[in-house]
Amino acid sequence: MKIDIYYSLVIAAIFQGFWLSYFILLTKKFNSNAARFLGLLILVVTISQLQYNLGETGIISWKQFNIIYLPIEFLEAPFLYFFATFYLQPDRKIVTGEKALFIPFVFFIGNTLLYKSIAFTTNKNWDEHPLLLSLVEINVLYGDFVNILSLFIVLLIVLFKIVRTEIQSRTYYSENIPSEFLWLKILLVAILFLLLFWGYHAIQFYFDQSVSYLPVDVAVSILIYVLGYIGIQKLNIIKERENIRTFNRSHEQLYSVVEDSKNENISKIEEIVINKQRYLDSNFSSETLAEELQLSTSHLSRIFNNEMNVSFTDYINTLRVEEAKKYLRTPEFSGYTLVAIGLEAGFNSKTTFNTTFKKITGQTPSQFKKSSSN
Repeated sequence: MKIDIYYSLVIAAIFQGFWLSYFILLTKKFNSNAARFLGLLILVVTISQLQYNLGETGIISWKQFNIIYLPIEFLEAPFLYFFATFYLQPDRKIVTGEKALFIPFVFFIGNTLLYKSIAFTTNKNWDEHPLLLSLVEINVLYGDFVNILSLFIVLLIVLFKIVRTEIQSRTYYSENIPSEFLWLKILLVAILFLLLFWGYHAIQFYFDQSVSYLPVDVAVSILIYVLGYIGIQKLNIIKERENIRTFNRSHEQLYSVVEDSKNENISKIEEIVINKQRYLDSNFSSETLAEELQLSTSHLSRIFNNEMNVSFTDYINTLRVEEAKKYLRTPEFSGYTLVAIGLEAGFNSKTTFNTTFKKITGQTPSQFKKSSSN
């Protein structure tokens, strides 16, 4: 049995993976489809790591490994795909064509069960049974190549879906919570590099089966941590934003109706920005407003500066800060993250939220929240 610091890291990641999958799958607040597939993805990666490391460390023999082994690593590609697509589009349905992603798993689980049934019914040693050895070699020598190809195809599809969803999310809809894309793109690129690294080791292993997969195992262990913790954080933010938006729809807004006595231009601006709550759209800009008002941007700028005595940016940010203050004062949101509150108020990042909030109020959101609760 061989266990060193690297195997210890992998073993620690395995325990962590079981805990993360348990936490995601059995915690009530993570009841979305994206959360379920994230939990299942972490679980199958963890079990797969456990199986292979029992053999790598010599805790079990090669024959014992093949007896207990189940090819659940072929569920990684479909689970990654469904996690990403449900994260991007929570209300979507699984279509028939997408179920084709499970074909490699069905094939390899069938092959595995076939060679297990032969192994349990034959009196010959494995080395003396050519058919049995051939079936085992399909999994051992070719399984990694099929899995790498499946994951590569999934990565390309998901990256395409992210680009398409980013374009669609530029239009604000009060019913939809826009997902954060940057972290997912970075993670997918990291997985892509892992696949290249994994493919290099798979080629080496094909020609020399004494090659160790430990470097790949360590890289996968790191990804388990990253995927689990960042995934939980992002899904939690989405859940908090959904709750805030539901709260807003069930409570009367505190904004007054546009006064008839106001300048016509100002009335039209307030109708769009305040009554239609366009200030909550982080992509809303002076160019967008000018287009909706059918004015030039220079004309709109003069209205703000000369008639309203405020710049467009300060006007929008003041409305967003007032929105955030409302959330920060609400007891139901006392345990919510500042990220969720800032994003729902119309800011595009926590940094922008903190900076703008302090500039307008003289306090950070945390300070305001603390003073409001006293």
